[in-house]
Amino acid sequence: MNTLAGKIRFLREQQGLSQRALAEASGVSAAALSQIEAGNTSPSVATLEKLADGLGIAMAAFFLDSRESSDIEIFAMDDRPAVALGGGSHFVPLTALHQPVGFEPMLVRLMPGGSFNEEEYGIRSAHLFVWVRRARAILDYDGRNYEVHETQSLFYDARKPHNWRNPFEEATELLMVRSR
Repeated sequence: MNTLAGKIRFLREQQGLSQRALAEASGVSAAALSQIEAGNTSPSVATLEKLADGLGIAMAAFFLDSRESSDIEIFAMDDRPAVALGGGSHFVPLTALHQPVGFEPMLVRLMPGGSFNEEEYGIRSAHLFVWVRRARAILDYDGRNYEVHETQSLFYDARKPHNWRNPFEEATELLMVRSR
């Protein structure tokens, strides 16, 4: 069984939610959630964001094992999983699981031709900060397109329809920090 699929199911059941209840809370169809939990399909970054919002957790909880609580958490990038997701993207959680912070940092890699979702989507998190670490990408935002380049950064309201895509020939890396 797919580890991500099992983790999503475990976190849903831990909160006493049915698939239908999580689907309604997250805005993901019950059929799609069933396919994800069965390991038949890989979720996109957009779908993971929606599921995390529906569960009220950090996206990192899908990929990191819980450890003892500590006042400080130090980790190396090599210690974090780089998880391949649907849509030609990879997600690296940078969140400290035991720190009660109001933000969630993550590194997202978009392969050439990759995107977060097939269409624009919105999430519950009001604020999103993005810094382009490598290459360039297109942000489709509320009916407009913005090309952003390496070292540029931007803030936007993630509740509005948006999507990230990479129509270019080089892989893109985005450091994203979303409010929780």
